[in-house]
Amino acid sequence: PTHPSTMSASSSKRAKVLMVGPVNGQLRLLSDKLRTLQRSKAGPFDVCLCAGPFFCRSPQRRRRGDDASSWTDAQTSEERSEQASAAEDGAAISNGTLSFDVPVLFVDPGDGPPKGLVLASTARTMASAKDDDEIDLDEAEEEEDDDDGDGDGKRNDQEDVPEGLWRVAPGLYQLVGDTSSLDDDGAADILSLPLPVPVAPSDTAAPRREHPLHLVVGFLPPKARLPCPRFERKAKHPSFLGCDVLISGEWGQGMTSSRCGALTKEDRTAIAGGGGGDAAGSYDVAELVAASRPRYHLAPGPSVPVPMPSSSSGDLRTEEHGDNRDEDDRPRKRRRRFVASLPYRYPDDASASDSFSHAGRFLAMADVASPSEFKSLGKTFKFIHAVGIVPLAHMDANDREAARETASVVDCPYTDLSYDVDDDAAAATGGTGRRPHGGGARAGANSGGLSEARARRIAQEDAAGIGGGGG
Repeated sequence: PTHPSTMSASSSKRAKVLMVGPVNGQLRLLSDKLRTLQRSKAGPFDVCLCAGPFFCRSPQRRRRGDDASSWTDAQTSEERSEQASAAEDGAAISNGTLSFDVPVLFVDPGDGPPKGLVLASTARTMASAKDDDEIDLDEAEEEEDDDDGDGDGKRNDQEDVPEGLWRVAPGLYQLVGDTSSLDDDGAADILSLPLPVPVAPSDTAAPRREHPLHLVVGFLPPKARLPCPRFERKAKHPSFLGCDVLISGEWGQGMTSSRCGALTKEDRTAIAGGGGGDAAGSYDVAELVAASRPRYHLAPGPSVPVPMPSSSSGDLRTEEHGDNRDEDDRPRKRRRRFVASLPYRYPDDASASDSFSHAGRFLAMADVASPSEFKSLGKTFKFIHAVGIVPLAHMDANDREAARETASVVDCPYTDLSYDVDDDAAAATGGTGRRPHGGGARAGANSGGLSEARARRIAQEDAAGIGGGGG
């Protein structure tokens, strides 16, 4: 049996992280869920990380790709209800009547925050346009009302906020990375997040951790495109072990490939049958994921059609498999589906600090939904996932061995083999499709044909060579 002291030591090194899909402005639903989980036997949790659009001011279904011209009265009514709910939640978080019991971090602001909340990009644009000779009378009045400097004055909004975060509201932060210049806002970055997350005195998401930890979190903007100099520079540093969690708005190309087997046949069928073309993946994201080697890669789930509630019972019956979904004549809407990959290995990387190679997992989360809707849709539309992990920087030998997951690991999806190259190109990699990032890209370049991934990689290397390899 495990000695109690060993269990205590292991528990103290473990970060309890909640991962959430697109919130789409449904802030109260998220707040209620976090409050319940924080007070449950599974809690308390250290942080909540969100992938996909966080705020929403415009109709959601138009952004999900539904044809508004074919909406039924039920669809139009639900759309109006969701939009009104998002507006009410935005006002509540702005005036402080809505809060989060767990620090919430997001990347994608959606179509913009509600009135009263300011993002980093807006604040810095306003600061750059300010007249240095202007005397701020509002600030002078705030100083008289808040002599101790601990009140609600705007000058204290970002006090004690960890580097790379921007406090949007109490307990709510945007991941912005290094914002030393306006041009860098929204860029991909990797940061070391302290746990507990330092909070303002007014925040309800108070720290609950006795032993401080650091979680390495990488994040990509909604439409990440190479090059991403800061991100890539950090990922290639000799001491870099990998990201504990990476957040992106897109999937990496190759994840849905049957050649690597990262996704089950059931998931691949559901995605293809539901028209989830957004899950085809991005080559740019795939390269950044492979370079940063996250233990968990978090992204929005694929959008698939589901029936509207029955007018009689409010029941939802979801047939996700291809032809079966047309058997139900009820009007349909689209919802993002939950997908979890098998653990997979990463390509060998000469820049790694040692021979340790942990496995990676991909989680694609559904949209935040009400308890009744989630109950009707089922667990394949799960929007929140909890993990308890020992951060890579805090691992001992036993932790590292467990993180390899050698018993169940599958081939890496981010290789030329999973990018569906021709047989000659696959043969040039020895039939494995593996390659060290930053090297070996020209192997098989003269074969019968090139995948888009290989062609782009060669072009990037040539461009880097012409430019002296700078970055």
